Amino acid sequence: MTTGAPRSRPALVTAAVVLWLLVSAAQLIGSTLVIGRTAAQYGPWSVAGYVIGLGLIGFVAFGAIRLARGSGRARFWLAVLAAFGLLNAVVPPYGLTTAERVAAAVAGVLPYLPPARAWFPPRPARAPKAQQPRVVGWDPETGEPIRASE
Repeated sequence: MTTGAPRSRPALVTAAVVLWLLVSAAQLIGSTLVIGRTAAQYGPWSVAGYVIGLGLIGFVAFGAIRLARGSGRARFWLAVLAAFGLLNAVVPPYGLTTAERVAAAVAGVLPYLPPARAWFPPRPARAPKAQQPRVVGWDPETGEPIRASE
């Protein structure tokens, strides 16, 4: 039975949100610094990839905010992005991007640790669908199915 009192967010979830926002800020700063130089050197169409990257950074920041509110879907999608980032972290050259991806991987794991799981609501149980009677034929005039119980 719930008392209606607001729950406090676990420290692991708060740490994950802060890590996600720090990684997003670092990537946003890095992308905006490179965008002007790239456009000047290669033309305006060369920044299309950076615009898509900025959209992905916005998606991560939005997911971090939703994670702070207890969204299970945000937790899942951020973990998926963290897994892709960790796979990409082993590719040279190593440096700041590797540190960002490792931090994102840590942030993707933190909400799945046992002390943080209670913050996220359980998935609703699926109700079984009513079994339809099996189709034994088709009405030649209307094309509707003829079911066994009819």
